[in-house]
Order: sequence, then structure tokens, then C-alpha cells
Amino acid sequence: MEVLPRPGGARRRQRRRSQLHPGRRRPRRGKRRRKRSQTPWRSLFKYRTILSMMFGFFCLNSAIYFFITFFPSYLVKERGFDLLKLGFFGAIPGICAVLFGWLGGYLADRAVRAGSPVSKVRKTAIAGGLAGGSVIMFAALVPEAWMALALLSVAYSSLTVAATGIWSLPADVAPSSRHVGSIGGLQNFASNLAGIFTPILIGVLVDQTGSFVAPLAVIGAISLIGAANYLFVIGKIEPLKVKAAA
Repeated sequence: MEVLPRPGGARRRQRRRSQLHPGRRRPRRGKRRRKRSQTPWRSLFKYRTILSMMFGFFCLNSAIYFFITFFPSYLVKERGFDLLKLGFFGAIPGICAVLFGWLGGYLADRAVRAGSPVSKVRKTAIAGGLAGGSVIMFAALVPEAWMALALLSVAYSSLTVAATGIWSLPADVAPSSRHVGSIGGLQNFASNLAGIFTPILIGVLVDQTGSFVAPLAVIGAISLIGAANYLFVIGKIEPLKVKAAA
């Protein structure tokens, strides 16, 4: 007759050993391994890659926040759209951005799976997207509203393609899975600073100049600076070399 072990028997035996030997601690598995991979999030500021990611995402969001805040005002004040036209035609850049953002991410994944270097794929998507986003500066110069809407659609779509690459970077450069959240939080923190300052800057420029020519020119220039940052400053996209803790 087979005797089955009582449920929780191993737990009770461990409890009895602890009562008999109170000074003996149960060894913790993997403690040493976890200790070696721990890196304070403050130390991430020492890496050029992290600082470049933060600055680059700030540049991207500087352009994107125009669409979140002043885009409707631009169509109404500069292009004479009424509410009906604003609701219908104003949705076109957003719809294009969703479609091209998905397409850009899909093609990037295919390229990586096919063996293309991750650094090349990410930089192509991000720098190319930011460079494409810089055409926003011409939207205020073309004579026809449909031309401006086409340029804004190209700009917004390009920026979302860049965003797919930017949000892949934390996993690409993290030295371990424990750092992905911290790195993503740092670059997202920097990007949302653009959400504070960019609307203020656009409002001041529109108020001082009476048009959107100067604000869109500034946003286009910031997009080009962001593209140059990802091409020449960030370096190779690879896991950070973090010194093991003692």
C-alpha cells in the first residue's frame, strides 16, 4: 500500500528546523546573481546613450505636441476651416499616423528577424522619421489648404514611425530586463518636458508674430536636430556595459 505524503509536509519540516536552529537562516537562491545585476537608476545618467535617448525623445515630442495642442487652432485660424471641415479633414493626419506607425513597426521587426543589425534598423526608422517630420515647417508656407494638410499628414506619419523605434530602445540598450523600466521612464520623463515647454513656446511665437510660420519653422528645426542626435550622438544601439556590483 502506497503512502501519500501529507500536503504541506515540507513546509512544516522547514518550520520545525527553524524552531530548533533559530540562528540558521535558509539560503536564498539567486541572491548573489541579483546583487550583481542591480544598478541604481541614478547611475544611468552617466551613459551618453541614455542622455541621447532622453534628448532625442524630447525633440520628437516637441513636434508631436503641436498636433496634440495647436493643430486644430492652426487649421481654423490659418486655413479658415469651420468646425465641420475641422472634424472631417482634421482627422486625416491622425489616421495616416496610426497606419504608418503600425507599418513602420512591422517592417522594422521583419528587418531585425531577417538579420539586419538592430542599430541600423533603429537609426533608420528614428532618424528618417524625424527628418520626415521636419516637413512640418513648410506647411505654413504653401498657398493651398490641401497642400498644408498633405504636409502635416506626412510629418505626423513620419514622427510616429520614429516613435516606434524610440520606444524599442529601452529594451535594446538595457543591460538586463531589470533596467528596461528605468530606462523607459527616464526617456519618457524627458519627452514629457516637451509637453510643458512646447505649447508655451508655440503660443508665445504665435502671439508675437501673428502667424504659425515661426512656430512651425522652430518645430521643423528641432526635428532635424533630433535626427542628427540619433545618427551621430547616441552611438551603437547595444546593451549598456554595466560594471558588476561587488
